[in-house]
Amino acid sequence: MPNTTEESYYIGIDVGTGSVRASLVSKSGKVVASSTQETKTWRDPFDHRVFEQSTTDIWAGAGKAIKECLQSSGVDPIAVKGLGFDATCSLVVTDFDGTPVAVTKGEHLGKHGERNIILWADHRAEKEADLINSTGSIVLDYVGGTMSVRPKFLFPMDLDLTNFIVRNGDTQNPLAQE
Repeated sequence: MPNTTEESYYIGIDVGTGSVRASLVSKSGKVVASSTQETKTWRDPFDHRVFEQSTTDIWAGAGKAIKECLQSSGVDPIAVKGLGFDATCSLVVTDFDGTPVAVTKGEHLGKHGERNIILWADHRAEKEADLINSTGSIVLDYVGGTMSVRPKFLFPMDLDLTNFIVRNGDTQNPLAQE
């Protein structure tokens, strides 16, 4: 068991497409412990473009991975001097209080719900990518000439925003105010 009262440790958390991984590393760079927790990805059996995840699921996995690292290593949590996070590029939707808002099409769309991440692999933004590419903007030169169909901010903007804007119980849309 390491001498945890004198040594400093750091935890790195990597949120990937299929799992959350945590590593406990000593100040000298030695990996002392690691843990991997699988994450769930929802697919639509009728639409191959849909890839959704949950921040609730990811945070639960991160917490479990960190606890497993500390428990298996015997390192006192007080010896951990920093955390580092790395994640795939996906679109996360919450209300102003951070409560997950579902991005799943159908009756749950825009309501509080678990499936609140449009994963990087989701390709529902075809129409939005075509719109951006049709502009011929010089900005496209900085992304290889065309925008891919990865999640775009415009995709959820097509939705009724009143379901996304909730502040202190007030469902009035502040974006529509002058």
